[in-house]
Amino acid sequence: MKIRFPINFGLWIGVVAALYVWLYLLSPLAAGGVLPCTFIAVPIFLSSGGKKEQIGNHITSAIIGVAWGVAYIKCSSLLSNYDLSPTTSTALTVLVLTSVLCAIHGIFKPSGLFCSIPMMFGAIASTLFAGPEKWIYLMITLPLGVLLGYACIYGSQVLDENGRWVFFRNRPVS
Repeated sequence: MKIRFPINFGLWIGVVAALYVWLYLLSPLAAGGVLPCTFIAVPIFLSSGGKKEQIGNHITSAIIGVAWGVAYIKCSSLLSNYDLSPTTSTALTVLVLTSVLCAIHGIFKPSGLFCSIPMMFGAIASTLFAGPEKWIYLMITLPLGVLLGYACIYGSQVLDENGRWVFFRNRPVS
């Protein structure tokens, strides 16, 4: 591999990420303040292989993960109303909901739906970070992070093995 490949691939990723951030900040989504959550979804998608056929699974897992995150917060709050300390109510919530989530994950994994457990936990963490009132922003931003991850990987398809941009060269007519 020529040194040109990683340089141009890095340039592709930088341009795509910058364009994404610019468009995101110009959109109504900026009001939610959850732009950083995009960059939770990107590495989770990429570390699982970043394949086109996985996009739907990761998007559904992110959306369901946000719902789980809201459930974690609501259940912990509910338990706190019963004179449990915040520490105890949070620990009990994690015990019960994580057990249920992992069991459901095991049931649905063969069907391929909702089966990215890392993405679900990334979405839960994002919800805990942002708060349950921002659920709609998260349900849009995390899937956009998956798409951004795919757009970054797509850069390898617009470079040849020597790292030259294929769309800047004449293509033979077939």
